[in-house]
Amino acid sequence: MTSSANATRQCLRMLARPKSEGFGALARTAKQATSSVADEAGRRQGTEDPLDARHLDSRTLPGGAFGVLFTCAGRRVALIRAFAAALAELRLDGPLVGMDITQAAALQAVDVPVLGPPVRSPEYLGCLLELVRQHAIRLVVPLTDLDLVLLAGAADRFAELGCTVMIGPEAIVRACRDKIAFHRLVADAGLPSIRSLSLEAFRADPFFPCFVKPVSGSSAVGTARLESQRELAAHVAAFGEALMVQDVVEGSEYTMDVYRRRDGVVVAVVPRQRLETRAGEVARGITVNDPQLIGAALRLVDRLPGLWGAFNIQCRRPAGGEPYIFELNPRFGGGAPLSIAAGVNLPRLLIEEVLGRPAEPCVGRFTDRLLMLRYDDAVFTVVDDPRSLPGYDRPITR
Repeated sequence: MTSSANATRQCLRMLARPKSEGFGALARTAKQATSSVADEAGRRQGTEDPLDARHLDSRTLPGGAFGVLFTCAGRRVALIRAFAAALAELRLDGPLVGMDITQAAALQAVDVPVLGPPVRSPEYLGCLLELVRQHAIRLVVPLTDLDLVLLAGAADRFAELGCTVMIGPEAIVRACRDKIAFHRLVADAGLPSIRSLSLEAFRADPFFPCFVKPVSGSSAVGTARLESQRELAAHVAAFGEALMVQDVVEGSEYTMDVYRRRDGVVVAVVPRQRLETRAGEVARGITVNDPQLIGAALRLVDRLPGLWGAFNIQCRRPAGGEPYIFELNPRFGGGAPLSIAAGVNLPRLLIEEVLGRPAEPCVGRFTDRLLMLRYDDAVFTVVDDPRSLPGYDRPITR
């Protein structure tokens, strides 16, 4: 074994967990938690599952198990449970593997929890590839923005191991991550766009109030409505010069969860109104079967060749006006469990497509006005060295 391979293996630390919390128990818990709402969604729509309850058996798959690896697992417990339920419905064996830089709630919801290096570490990509080899991983699902560009550029290396990364072409992913470039994409699609300027251009002709955000940010970190030059100076001092400045657009805010096949066919679009957010993530939301929102999402997606899988589009709509799209996250959104509960089983759509069984389009087929109320919960685990935890020397505030 080479020294680089040794380093890669040494950077992975498996976290011990009781076997009773493995895939089978997790799948049963997940199915119990989601089946009642999903069943009600199907009854209210009066339609059958668009996947026609097709089952696969892992014993017939090349290589046997269908492992799923979640990168930057973080807090995505509900989504991971939905994946567990989808695998159970399809009669596929796991394992579910999750990797994060530190103890994270989602690592308690997988079969194989792993502490790995930071995304910017030279060993990060090698660690993911090693996990693919070790655990029969067929699918890699990124859960935050941190490693999207890296994974897009390395998708072929995973494919050589028989593994699919749910990621679009690198150029498209980069454009979505760059707020100014994405603003141009929206305008090119002929959709209403929010006036967006670089910080340098804004300083030449400033206006207030304005809305600022990092050019390549996420989770609402560094975003703010500003009312004066003094507030702008303080914000720049805190977050740096790499900012974009926009007009303030009042109105309701929506996220559209989209599933698009690799051949470019859009299978599903589920708009959900963001009624309340905490740290940039939806805390209360409700599904909205709105043709105007769905149509805007379809028009934008048509300008993004190669983007596939589950991703989400965000917009604001003034009362009586058109939606102003301001962001596209080429990954699962934090509020995706609402769309799943509304009857669009995004994890199952993804798994079946990877297995060569893409679903037929079912745009508009979901439970309308389904309200999601998120609440605080916790998982518990004993750690060997508390001093290794982020926040030990100084608490983290988000």
